[in-house]
Parts: sequence; structure tokens; C-alpha cells
Amino acid sequence: MKSIVLLGKLLLLVLIFLSPPARAQEQSAADLSGKLERLQAYPELIVVNGKISTMDEQLTEAAAMAVRNSRILALGTNDAIRSLAGPNTQVLDAKGRRVLPGLIDGHTHPHLWAVEHWLGAEGDFAAKKYNDPQLQIFYAKGNDQATVLRELERIVQERTRVLGPGQWIWVSLFGGASLPESRKIVYPLFPRVDSRYAESGATGPLTRRFLDTLAPDNPLMVMVGEAIGPGANNTKAKQEMEKYLGIERVGLYARTAVTYDILFRGRTDEKQDFLRRELLECIAAQGITTFGNHYYGSPSIMETYNLLYQSGEMPVRWAWYLGGGGKGWGNDDDLTFFYQNMGDFRGIGNDFIWNAGVSNEGWEWGPQGEGGIGTCTTAVPNPNNPVELFMPCSEPKAANFEQYGGYRNVRAALEAGLRIGYLHVYSDGSMDALLHMIEQALAGGKLTLEQVRAARISTEHNPILRPDQAEKMALYGIMPGFNGYQVQGDIKGGAFVKAYGEQYMRWLAPMKSLADAGVHVVFNTDAHLHKVPPESKDMDYPPQWDGNIWGFLEFFATRVMPHDGITYNRSEALDKTTLMKAATIWAAEQVLREDHIGSLEVGKLADFIVIDKDYFSIPADQIGTIQTLLTAVGGKTVFQSADY
Repeated sequence: MKSIVLLGKLLLLVLIFLSPPARAQEQSAADLSGKLERLQAYPELIVVNGKISTMDEQLTEAAAMAVRNSRILALGTNDAIRSLAGPNTQVLDAKGRRVLPGLIDGHTHPHLWAVEHWLGAEGDFAAKKYNDPQLQIFYAKGNDQATVLRELERIVQERTRVLGPGQWIWVSLFGGASLPESRKIVYPLFPRVDSRYAESGATGPLTRRFLDTLAPDNPLMVMVGEAIGPGANNTKAKQEMEKYLGIERVGLYARTAVTYDILFRGRTDEKQDFLRRELLECIAAQGITTFGNHYYGSPSIMETYNLLYQSGEMPVRWAWYLGGGGKGWGNDDDLTFFYQNMGDFRGIGNDFIWNAGVSNEGWEWGPQGEGGIGTCTTAVPNPNNPVELFMPCSEPKAANFEQYGGYRNVRAALEAGLRIGYLHVYSDGSMDALLHMIEQALAGGKLTLEQVRAARISTEHNPILRPDQAEKMALYGIMPGFNGYQVQGDIKGGAFVKAYGEQYMRWLAPMKSLADAGVHVVFNTDAHLHKVPPESKDMDYPPQWDGNIWGFLEFFATRVMPHDGITYNRSEALDKTTLMKAATIWAAEQVLREDHIGSLEVGKLADFIVIDKDYFSIPADQIGTIQTLLTAVGGKTVFQSADY
């Protein structure tokens, strides 16, 4: 308690010290230096010679900054801050470069990306480092289905010979040279499965029976590298999952559960090393100091993050969401009961791990992970194009919402006063459903407008929103996150425009319209920020964005896709200041931590980055060329480029 009081007095002295004119300031500096010496409260770090953008409300800039106990002690001129240095103070020379608050990626999945990265893209890295040949994904590749299947059989035969019985075999399929091409080749090979992973009459050859013939004595897991793709297991894999997980997992959820809860079971030191490596090389190295994510219902993932924190090895901050996919991708009524009886613990945690609310990725989809509210749009179909993924909303819309378990459990969370975050919204129909849910709660007296706004309901992806929805989103304090890649390609926004026509281009990720309406829009990536080969790539986005968060940012400042030159509604481009707010202080609001992160202000955590170009002065179409040179979390350097 005494140290807190002393720090408070010290901060007051610093504020007084920084304000007088030059001569008085010199005297104040001398007085303060003496006080700091007596208190033994010199800053542990000072940053000098920088162009520090604080991103506070006044957009204040400074040349130097002092840090103590992980928090910002003072901001000011080089001379003023240098005068605070003690005998053991570290001096970081920014060399005239731009210094920004640490970037906040409110939607990404490092514990998921780590699997395909270190077990797959990096070849036999994990198998050798952790002395376990099961920790390696092998790729069956080809330009047609027959070749892919032959490669699958060859790989499984080889792996069973090398490993012996009882050992896990993991094969990922990839067709052609790109993800869109691979989808057409390998997706039809998989049986269709329902929300509880039972095969449901599909014709794909990769049935459980077929996989049993390939590896009768080994757990065999087959999937595609792309995160949203299908998967299949043989009987041995199903039995092992039920033994250790209590349920069979496929695809997206299998890769985390099998890795952390089965293959790394009981190997806590190795698990920590595995995850920490991903956080350092693919999060901190990009300039990200905080990320938001659920943990896929895998207790071992939460345990690993906690162990990193307890040992002081957690390199970045994590705002975690409860939920994000259960047996039915969030469409189960048992989740509704859970939300009705769950306490509100948003914000509870520490400076590195805290709860940001409850989430539900699959709330808008039908019971088999497709269809439902997520395909609903009020757009008028183009008669010359077949409509496959998106369908007109049926009338009356409100009567149809209740048929979906996902809608019912999100409503239960809302009416229970919980904070709903990470809520996936893939169409304007999805947003209509959310707005309807809020309005029903208000009309029924279950919530007040103030309570709704305080909840900071946050939605993810948002590739398709109508301009007329902006006013209500602002009224209810909804915070939408955008990641860019979903406005193009063959899924989500890209598929929508192809089906309905370019006249709906203005519906795609309308960030500027929303910001102009008073909505605090949020930037994120939902991507693995590391260069990997196409078969290991998590999503379909331009190669210029591979391992480059600044490429993702550039799109929202230009609305131009760099690989094909298509402009997605230039009028929705954000100015660079608003875009940086979306990646810092507004993102901090979304993860419920704006009092501690998101801007460089006295008393806040000293999360900052140094970049090689001046973000605010270079042309918007050069943002993607920026390189992060240094990342500091709480004043501690967690990444430093060799070029610094």
C-alpha cells in the first residue's frame, strides 16, 4: 500500500514537473531528481528521440517517455525525460522513428495457428524438438482427387511402418496451387458431418470405414489445412478422443484438442514452449501486444496460458472469451441453460489474462453448421447468377429467429446481463437478428438502453452490413470488428457480391459509414501472421498480407486488394488516424481494457512499438511496406528486429 501511495505522489510530481516553462522546469527537474533518488523510484526505462503518438483524445505527441513498474511514468521532451534517469535506467533510443501504442488484434487464434505452423509448415520441427514423431502433419498433395487419395494412402502406409501401432497419424489434404482451387478438389472427398460429428449420408470417399482400412491400428486424423475446412477420423481416433476429451472432434476443433489435450498431455513445459514460440514469432513480432480469442473449449490451452503467466513468460496480453464452439458450434440448448445461470465476470483477471465476455461463433448457423440466419440477406438476387450461399430473408423474419438454438442461447446471455463478444456476423440478416434481439429485450423491460450500451456487444467479421443498420449499431453501442479478407474471394463477402452484383459493393465492410455514424469500429486480422506455404495457410487472403499485419491495415486505408487490384468501395476507406484508433484505443474498448492499454498515457501500461516508416506521413498505399522494428509489453522488449 505504501508503494502505491508513493507512486501516486510521484505521478503528481511528474505532472507538475512537465508543465512549467523552461527555467522553472530545470529547477523542477532538479527537485524531482532528488525526490526520485530518495524514493529509489527512478524509471526502469526511458524512450528518447521518438515521434510518440499517444493516441489519446487530443492525439498528443511527445519525444520521450519514462516507464516504471510496467506503466508510463511521464511523457515529455527528451531533456525532461532524460533528467529522470537513474544509474540503472535503460535508455532506448527511438532514433527519430514513429512510436505507436501496441497494436491490439481483437480476433486471432495463435493457439490454433501454432498447430499448422510448427507441426506442419515447419516440417519436422516439433517432432524433433519435443522428441515425438506424432507431432508432425504430413501433406497429401495433387492436382486431382485421384492423386491426392493415392498420396494419402502412401503417407499413411509409411507412417504406420515408422510409428508402429497406437501412434497418431495426421494427414492434411491439399489440391492444386491455391486455397480456392484446393477447396474444389479436396472438399468433396470428405463426408458431410452434422453438428455432433456423425456422418450424415454424404458421398465423399473418406468415410470412417475407409480410413479404418488405411490405419486399423493407429488413430488417423485427416483434414485440410484451411481453418474452416472439413475433416474426418477413423475409429481409433474417435475412441482416443472420447477417452481423453469425452467427445469426438473434427476439423478446426480437432487440431487444438488433439494437440494440446492428447499429444501434449502431461508435458506442460513443452506445451508452454510451443505456444510461447508462436506468440513471440507471429504476434509480438508483428507489433501486436494484446489479442482477443476464445480457447476452443480446450482446458489445456487455458492451463498453458496460465502457466506462462505464472512463470512470467507470457509475452503478450490475452483477452479471452468463454465459449466459441461446443458440440453443435454454439447451437445447443444446454448452452442456453448455462448462460442463464452463469455469473458476469467480464474484466476479471490480471494485466495479462482477463475475461472479455462470452462468445458464440456459430449462433447464426443451422444445426449442421450451415444455412440459417447467416445466409439471410435483404438484397435482391441477381437473376443471372445462381444464389448458393446467401438467400433472401423469409418473412416474417422475427418468427424465424427462434428456430435456431444459437439465437436462443445468445438471447439468454444478453437477457442474463452477460457481455456478448466475439459474436460472428456474416450477413445483414445476422445483424438484423441481433438488433431484433436487443429491441425485444428493451421492449420487454429485461434490459435498459444504458445496460445494453454498457455491454459493448462486439461482433466479428461483418463482411456484409447495410448502411441503414449503422444508426442502430451506434445507438446500442455495438462494436464491430473487421479483418478484410472476407470481403473478397469465394466465401462470405466475395461470394455475396458475385451472387447479387456489384451494386451491393457498398454493403461490404462499411467501416467509414459506421465510424461517421458514431460506431467505434475495430480492426483485427483473424489470420496467422507468418509466411507459410499455401497448404498450411489458414485462410484465403492476398499473398502480400502473408506475415504482414500492415498489409491488412493498408486495405482499410485504400480498399484495394493488392493481388488483383480490385477496389472495394473507395468511399469506405478510413483516414489513417481513425484506422489507428481502430487498431489501438477503440480495440482496447472492445476488449474492456481502455483504462490500461490502447494509448500511451501516464498511468497506463507501457505497451508500444517502434516502426521503420512514419505511418502518418507516408501515402496510404505504402502502409503495407511498414516493418515493426521493436515491440515492448509493459516496457519489456519482447521483439527487436535485427534492423533496429
